[in-house]
Amino acid sequence: MINDDTRQTVKFIIWVVTIVIVCYFASIAIFYFSGKTVRTNDQQMKNVAINQTPITNINKYYHLNRGTNSYALAGKDKKQNNYYFIYLPKRKKAFLYEAKKGFTEKEITDKFKTSYPKKTINMINLGWYEGAPVWEVSYKNPNDKIGYLMYNFKNGTEINKVDNL
Repeated sequence: MINDDTRQTVKFIIWVVTIVIVCYFASIAIFYFSGKTVRTNDQQMKNVAINQTPITNINKYYHLNRGTNSYALAGKDKKQNNYYFIYLPKRKKAFLYEAKKGFTEKEITDKFKTSYPKKTINMINLGWYEGAPVWEVSYKNPNDKIGYLMYNFKNGTEINKVDNL
């Protein structure tokens, strides 16, 4: 026969395991639904880019929200020419840019590293800011504080910098 202490311990363990399982599945659901908007916008953007532009192959996705929520992608056409496509879901507007008519991600990376050799790049995003396409570089300072620097897509000039956050 099982005594009362053992029975209570088993009940307690069952409850703990049940709560852990419920929390696990709840966290999966939260992460899934929180990313649904991004996945939906990426899919819409991909469909528009593939069906209405010369882009046939997508290399990379970007997301930037600096007053205007924008999604972007880098891709190539059948002749392997590089393009950037920016989609503004709230306005339902899209913009296509030939990479050779602006600065590429690599060129912005090189420019940043030359100008700020002691800063470490965390991430680079393409998007929309104040009515124009921009590159945003997220970086880490030597003092472990972060910063953001925006470059104009077309001419590569610095247009906005926030440092030591």
